[in-house]
Parts: sequence; C-alpha cells; structure tokens
Amino acid sequence: MKKSITRNALIGLAFIASLFMIYFGINFLKGVNVLKQQKQYYALFDDVSSLLLSSPLYVKGYQIGLINSIKMASAEPMRFAVGINLEEEISIPEDSYLEYGIDLFGASTANLILGSSPTLLHPGDTIRGSKVTGLMDGAAGLMPRADSLFLRIDSLLLALHRIIAHPSWEQSIDGIAGTVQQLNSASQSLHRMVTVVEKDLPEISRNLHAVSQDLRKVSGELSEMDLNRTYVTIDETVNNLKQLTGKINSSDNSLGLLINDTKLHDSLSVTIETATKLLEDIRQHPERYLSVKVRLF
Repeated sequence: MKKSITRNALIGLAFIASLFMIYFGINFLKGVNVLKQQKQYYALFDDVSSLLLSSPLYVKGYQIGLINSIKMASAEPMRFAVGINLEEEISIPEDSYLEYGIDLFGASTANLILGSSPTLLHPGDTIRGSKVTGLMDGAAGLMPRADSLFLRIDSLLLALHRIIAHPSWEQSIDGIAGTVQQLNSASQSLHRMVTVVEKDLPEISRNLHAVSQDLRKVSGELSEMDLNRTYVTIDETVNNLKQLTGKINSSDNSLGLLINDTKLHDSLSVTIETATKLLEDIRQHPERYLSVKVRLF
C-alpha cells in the first residue's frame, strides 16, 4: 500500500513539475521572466511587418528587455500595440520612442530612443513607435526592378542566341576569316616591301648624300658669283628700257612722231578711203578705165 502511495506521489510531483516547466517555458518564449519583477510598457505602430515576439530591446546597444506581445489596438486606422517588458530599472522620458528594424539576416531588433523631457513615463504607459527602413527593406523594394532587369537580360540572351543561330552568322564568320587572311597577306606583302626597302636603304642614303653634296656645290658657286655686278647690269638694262620708252613717247624723233602724231594716221585713213572709192568706181564703170582694141590682119 505504501509503495502504491509513493508511486502516485512521484507521478503527481512529476506532473506538477511538468506544469511548472511548461509555464516557465511559455513565459520564457514570450519574453517574460517570472522570477524577476518586470515593468510593462506599450508602443503603438502602424506596421509591425517582420517584428517577432521575444525580439530583444536595446538602449544604446544594451539589452534591457524583450518584446512580449503584439496585438491590434484599432481597426480604423489600423494600429498595433506592442508590449515590452523591461528587466532593467530605467527612467523613460515622455518624448522617447521605440523603433525597430530588420538586420541583414532577417531578425528584428527594437531600440528604445530616450528623449530629454523632464516628465517620465510610468509602467503601462504608451510609447510612440516607428519602423526603420533597413537594408532588407531596400532589397525588397529592388526585387521588382531586379525581375525587370532579369527579363531584359533574358530577352537579350534570346536575341543573341537567334543571331548566333542564324545562317548568316556563319557567313559573317567566314567573311571575317577571309578578311583576316587578306590582312595577313597584306601584312606579309608589307613585310617584304619593308625588307626590300631596308636592303636599298644604304644605296638611297648614298644617293641622298650625293644630292646634298651637289646642292652644297651649287650653293657655294652661287655664293661665289659677283652678284653686285649682276645687279649693276640689270639696273643698266632697266635704265635703257626707260630711255627707249621715253623716246617712243616723245615727238622729237621719227618713231615718236609715227606713234604719237595723228597726221600720219589721218593721211593713211584718207588714202585708204580714196583707194576704196576708186576700186568701187572701177568695179561699176570698168569701160572708163579699160579700152580693148581689135585689129584685123
């Protein structure tokens, strides 16, 4: 009988211990430490996306509590009340606010930003809340653009595939290969020409040297010429031309009179006019000037 009572007592104790473990485990998951006195505050948010229960709450990088509840506070407008348990003794000014964001690994973190108001909040009061736009939110906003970019890349790859698969692509490749061969042939021809020119360079250099020597000789001969005498001769010739021109323009000589005097011109004009009239009269009246005599033998 005693063994049966002892066994039932152990089962009961184990059941009670299980209940305590379940209670403590549930509260631990909620972020509630039942063994330590905690202060409950609330924060209002318009959006609680990715905010999880039991998320840590920090003040300047130091954890002071956990998020233990998320409930809808109102439907119009839709707002949410987030409960926070503070395990540390901390004074919260009235103008403080709670903000949360998402880190690179998708975990939510909440930060209590303390204000400077002399009025302090009491447990059960409401704190203003806001959401911080983080790297993951920016990445989520970029996803539609990335999808559009991937679609364009896919279209570009499809177009490239069509171009490569087109029969004219092979013809183009063959044409490019032919062009490369022609360039190779031209390069070889140019190489041969350069080789020939390199062979002829000594001869060309000697010829240029000979030409330069000849030019030097010509320049030396020009420098040795009596240029002053040449200039004097040219001046004398110019003076003679001036004298001849002066005599032609003057009327004290036969050539000047012939060129400058109009009497000769007028006489010639009268003579030509008289000769013309005479020829015209001979043409019209030849019997005046020609007489034909016939003699009979």
